[in-house]
Amino acid sequence: MKETTLNANGRLPVWRRVCYGFTDAGGNFTFSIISSYLMVFYTDVVGLTPLVISTIMLVARIWDAINDPMMGVIADKTKSRWGRYRPYLLFAAPILGVMTVLTFCTPHLFGFSQILYCALTYILCGMAYTATSVAGVSLANVLSPNNQERITLISFRGAISNVASLITSAAMMPIILHFGGGDASSADGYFYAALIFSIAGTICYWIAFAGTKEVINPVAEGKKVSVKESLMTAFQDKNVRSLLVGYLIYMCGVFGRVGIMVYFFLYVVEQPTWMATASVVMTIAMMAPNFITPFLTKRFEKRNLIAAFLVLGFIGGVIMFLGGNMSSLPVICIGTALFHGCGAGVGGFAYGLIAEIIDDMEVRTGNRADAIVSSVTSFAVKLGNAIAGSAGIAVLVAVGYVANEVQSAATKTSMNAVINIVPGVLYLIAIIPFALIKMNNKKAAENTKILQERRVAGNDTGGITC
Repeated sequence: MKETTLNANGRLPVWRRVCYGFTDAGGNFTFSIISSYLMVFYTDVVGLTPLVISTIMLVARIWDAINDPMMGVIADKTKSRWGRYRPYLLFAAPILGVMTVLTFCTPHLFGFSQILYCALTYILCGMAYTATSVAGVSLANVLSPNNQERITLISFRGAISNVASLITSAAMMPIILHFGGGDASSADGYFYAALIFSIAGTICYWIAFAGTKEVINPVAEGKKVSVKESLMTAFQDKNVRSLLVGYLIYMCGVFGRVGIMVYFFLYVVEQPTWMATASVVMTIAMMAPNFITPFLTKRFEKRNLIAAFLVLGFIGGVIMFLGGNMSSLPVICIGTALFHGCGAGVGGFAYGLIAEIIDDMEVRTGNRADAIVSSVTSFAVKLGNAIAGSAGIAVLVAVGYVANEVQSAATKTSMNAVINIVPGVLYLIAIIPFALIKMNNKKAAENTKILQERRVAGNDTGGITC
C-alpha cells in the first residue's frame, strides 16, 4: 500500500516534522563550533597571526559563499530515487564530519605548510557544509505545497537546531577543558570536542534523510533549463536581490558578534566560565521564536515582523555593552537573550519569505528553483561570516587587542563596543533592504491558489506525489 505523506490540507504528521528538524541540528553540531571557536583555536592553539587568520577566513568564506548558488543549481538538477535534496543529507554528512575533525587538528607542520593545511581543511569543511545546508533548507519547500506548513517545518527545524546549539554551547568548553587537562588552549581538547560533535551531527543528518519524503516535483521532464538561465532567473528577481542584501547585512551583525564573542569573556570581562552560561541563555533565546513564528506570520506581514525584531535586537546589543562595562552576568544574559533571540526570529521570517518567493517565481516563469533561491540565504550566511570573521579580528587588533595578554581598560571598552554595539547597528541597517521585498500574505495566498489550480487542471509543469 502506498504511503500517504500529506493530509488533504498539505499538513505533515508530527514525526516527519521532527525528522526534518534534524537537518539543521546536524549542521549546528559542526558549524556552531567552527563559527564560535575556530578563530580562538587558530590564535591561541595553532598560533597563527591575526593577519593570516583574516586572510584564510576571508578567502575561504568568500569561496564558500560563491559555491552556494553553484550548489543550488547542482541540487535542483539532481535526479535520484531519493529525490533532489535528500541524497546530500546521506552522503555529504559524513564528509562534513571528517572535515570538521581535520579542521581542529594540529599536525606537526610549520610556516607555510601549516597555513596551507589550515586553509585547505577550512575550505573543504565549508564546501561539505554547503552541500548539506543548501539541501536542508531547500527540502522544506518540497515536503508540502502548503506555505503555512513550510513555516511550521522551519519552526521545527529551528527549535531542534537550537537544542543542538544548546548542547554545543553548554558542553563545548567543558569538553575542551576535560580532554585538555583543564587547559582552555589544549589541542587535544579541541580535537576530541570536534570528534564528538561531528559524530552527533552525522547521525542527525541521517535521521532527517530517513524521515522525510520529497513530494513536490520539479519542472516537467523534458523542459531543459540551463545553469545560466537558472541563475539569471533567480538573481534578476527584485525580491531575491532585496532578500540577499538584507540577509547579508543581518548575518554580518550575527557573526560580527558570534565570531568574536569568546574574546568578550576571555579579555573584556575576564570570566571565561561565564561564556557557557551566556551561550546557554543565547541558545534558549534563539529557540523561543520558533514557538511563536507560525502564530505571528498568520497575523502580521513578515517584513514588519523582521523590522520589529531587528530593532529589539539592536536594543539587546546596547544592553550587552552596558553589562560588559559593569561586569554583570545577569545584564549580559538579558542583552544576549534579546539580541540573539530576536535575530533568530528574523531568520525564521526570512525563510518564510523564501518559500513565497519561490512560488511567486514559479507562477511568473514556470520554473521552480527551490535550491537556487534557498541558496541565497546560505550565500548570505557564508559571505556575512567571511566579512564579519575577517573584519572582526582585524578590528579587535586595531583597537589594541593582543593575544594572551591582559588588555588595558581603554582596549576593553573598545573591544566591548566592537563585539556588541557594532553588530546591533548592522541590525538596524538591514531593515532597509528587507523593507523593499514586495511579498505579502495576500500575494502568497493568491500564488498558492494559482499553483494548486494548475496542478488540479494538469497544466502545471511539476506535480505532487503522496
